[in-house]
Amino acid sequence: MRKNTIIYVLLVLFLLGVAFVVLSLSTGRTTFFGKASGAGVFNATNSYVFASPLEVRTGGDKIRVTVFALDDQGRGVSKKNVMVSCKEPANCQSLGVSITEVQSQTDTLGRALYDISSSVAGKFELQVVVEGSVIPQTVTVSFQ
Repeated sequence: MRKNTIIYVLLVLFLLGVAFVVLSLSTGRTTFFGKASGAGVFNATNSYVFASPLEVRTGGDKIRVTVFALDDQGRGVSKKNVMVSCKEPANCQSLGVSITEVQSQTDTLGRALYDISSSVAGKFELQVVVEGSVIPQTVTVSFQ
């Protein structure tokens, strides 16, 4: 009989612990993604840029460039003006590279979007400037 009592007490304690954890998680605020606060301080070295795909055909195919402007804690910083350009502008202009703004101001995730196309084959290194600060990471795109 004593053995059954110990088992029941342990079972009740276990169930109380589970109930406490479930209650704590359901009433607390859990954040899975850091949305932009709008007041965050942009950090160029913590931000990043990527392109997809990295290589397309000339004459109309586009490469999407996505920029994430982040603060010190990796949260997006909204309402920042973003500019994507070739690292060597003379190369891009003379070779028919077109950089089109899709969303040049960062959204609630700190994201800005651009499309790149070219009428001439070549590789081009892109750089990003957010509110006057250069993101150190660059991306190279290729047109065949």
